[in-house]
Amino acid sequence: METNFVQLNRELVLPRMLLVRCALAVFCFCLLADTTLLASSEITLRVSNWSTRQRDIEYENKISRAFEELHPGVSVTLEPVPHHYDQKILLSIVAGSPPDVFLLDSGSIPSYVNKGVVLDLMPHIRRLGFDLNVYFPNVLAIARRDSALYALPKDFTPMVIYYNKKLFDEANVSYPPAQWTWEEFLVTAKRLTKDTDSDGEADQFGVLWPQMTYMWMPLVWMHGGDVLSPDGRRATGYFNSPQTIAALQKIIDLQRIHKVAPNLGSHEQIRTSGLLESLFFSNRAAMRVSGHWSMPTFLPYIESGKLSLGVTTLPVPAQGKKVNVMYESGWCVPVSTPHPGLAVELAIFMSDEFAARLRSEMLIGMPAMKSVAAEQVQKDTLGVEKTFLEEVPYCRQHWGSVVERFPEIERFFEDAIDDVLFNNRPIHESFTVHAQRIDEKLQQIRATGASKATALPGNTEILRFLLVMMVLALSLAGFGVWKTRGAAAKRRQTLMGFAFLLPSFVHLLIFWLTPIAFAFYLSMHNWEIIVPHKPFIGADNFVEMFRDHAFWNALKNTLIYSLNVPFGMAFSLGVAVMLNLKLRGVHLLRTLYFLPSVSSFVAIALVWRLLYEPQIGLANFILDLLNLPKSLWLNSPDTAMLALIIMSIWLGLGYQMVIFLAGLQGIPGSLYEAAMIDGASPWQRFRTITLPLLQPTTFFIFITSIIGSFQVFTAIYVMTGGGPARSTDVVVHHIYQAAWNNLRMGYASAMSLVLFVIIMAATWLQFRVLGKYVEYA
Repeated sequence: METNFVQLNRELVLPRMLLVRCALAVFCFCLLADTTLLASSEITLRVSNWSTRQRDIEYENKISRAFEELHPGVSVTLEPVPHHYDQKILLSIVAGSPPDVFLLDSGSIPSYVNKGVVLDLMPHIRRLGFDLNVYFPNVLAIARRDSALYALPKDFTPMVIYYNKKLFDEANVSYPPAQWTWEEFLVTAKRLTKDTDSDGEADQFGVLWPQMTYMWMPLVWMHGGDVLSPDGRRATGYFNSPQTIAALQKIIDLQRIHKVAPNLGSHEQIRTSGLLESLFFSNRAAMRVSGHWSMPTFLPYIESGKLSLGVTTLPVPAQGKKVNVMYESGWCVPVSTPHPGLAVELAIFMSDEFAARLRSEMLIGMPAMKSVAAEQVQKDTLGVEKTFLEEVPYCRQHWGSVVERFPEIERFFEDAIDDVLFNNRPIHESFTVHAQRIDEKLQQIRATGASKATALPGNTEILRFLLVMMVLALSLAGFGVWKTRGAAAKRRQTLMGFAFLLPSFVHLLIFWLTPIAFAFYLSMHNWEIIVPHKPFIGADNFVEMFRDHAFWNALKNTLIYSLNVPFGMAFSLGVAVMLNLKLRGVHLLRTLYFLPSVSSFVAIALVWRLLYEPQIGLANFILDLLNLPKSLWLNSPDTAMLALIIMSIWLGLGYQMVIFLAGLQGIPGSLYEAAMIDGASPWQRFRTITLPLLQPTTFFIFITSIIGSFQVFTAIYVMTGGGPARSTDVVVHHIYQAAWNNLRMGYASAMSLVLFVIIMAATWLQFRVLGKYVEYA
């Protein structure tokens, strides 16, 4: 009876429990779905800029939180993008995942507008009733194209001269007036240039005026010259005009004739060395040309009392007119944003009064809003902001905001000045040659720059190529199987062999054969990452390369750099022979010699760059102690490659020493004993026993070192940037610039294939010429 009752309860309860569980499951599912729906209803707007300083991020986050309070259900995420900002933003647009709002530098406006990737903000501004009259007209005009507006200005800066009041006071020199002439500036710079240690060379300089384009452009305009024609299509007749040459001759003479400015190397070295800051902060330079962006860097030194700062305007030459340049950044919206209306509202908010007033505390630039800029001047306790504001009426937009891919053109201007500074080439000749090259480059940009950059539907070209490679690989494997169609046992053995080879074959196919084949495929196309249409152009990339004087210069420099190999091997062999002796502490010495080989190459290159610094480096300090003349090292075309070779020999010493040491320890000691019994001298033993028996080791090191020297990149990139005057630009560095600075993968692939062929030919030649003398015991 009891059993029946229990059975009955089970029959009644279990279905009910099942129903309850199902109901709970449905309820939980609905609740979860509702929560997910609520979560998905929140809109996230992504904002990108190039600043990674913590203070800047905190201020931008405050602005984002304020926007979120005004727009419930909207979340703003700040995504700073350090290094290669423009390339990464363009790639995100092509990939179909751009930020909803991003900061656009005025020098990038032509590329973004011509590629059709940024939204015209005017229809939205009219809809929202936003008043554009709150901005300075010439600041707003930089992002205008006819009736369209592509960016709302954030801030701007003209170029000014910062000066160190302490050095002026010590030299008993009056502070610069608000407006002054070039002659007054030059007299002041000469009085502030001193030889403080009485060694016959100046170590305190009157001014830092680097040869970068944005630093000297206002001076060219003051002379009535320019670098391009009014339509931006030609440099000949403008960059080499008498007015432009007269202006830039003044910049060159600051170093070469008047000696009031230090030699800081090429424009590439100046950009990465940090010497502009260190010389100014260490009271070794009295004046410095820069923009408002330097103020956040100066503030800690000002607040700590280490720097007493003043600001004045650029000097105006005789018979010249006052002109300045304006660099601006603004907030824009990509056309592919899924929330254009909200994104434009966010862009307006980030350039409106609240955001401008908050950012004015950071002093990165002059606010683009007239009222906030006036407030920044009123609140200024340093007496510097007024100068920036008073320069606004004289400012005009720079060529970077007009000409597409201007950074590529800019390099030619700076190379021309470096050519005069470091190669002593006549200025008119240098400027004329480079003007012709600029004309060719401008024509090439116009021919290839018409395509729009839109989100790619998918990497179909790459996918098709990989499918073709897979079909070829399978066909090759099938052909191998077909060739073994005889006896079953033979086929089975062959298939077993193929199975053992398969992992290595797949590795070679994916990581060696496919990249080489794909590089060849790219070299036959006008393959720019940001442009969907990549037409087949045959051998045009190779034709351009063989006409490119910069490529031939890079190849010549690569061959010169490879001369370090025999010298490095000789030093390494000498050290290996020494460390092969039974000496006390020899294991410690081996470790010390090998240590650079396992250290960071970038860190080593940075240390050596400081060692070679002419003003503060250890290398010149040692030369001075030895009463030897100082050298410019990396700052002169005559010694830059030699300095790199010395560093490379030191860097490769440990690795080659270990390989040689292994070879030495493989030589039987009985041979040396027999030679000693026969009365052979140490040199005779080395020449007749050591060198012949080290042939396999020497051959291996020579081949691998030659290949490595043709692929050198890190030292060049970190220490010289290819300068000065392209004297250290090598092939791999040239490929890197084409691929990642200019995003021209097709052209870069063509150069890489030529380098591959050169390395293969050099290796084959070594095996043919030297390999026959090598005997393996």
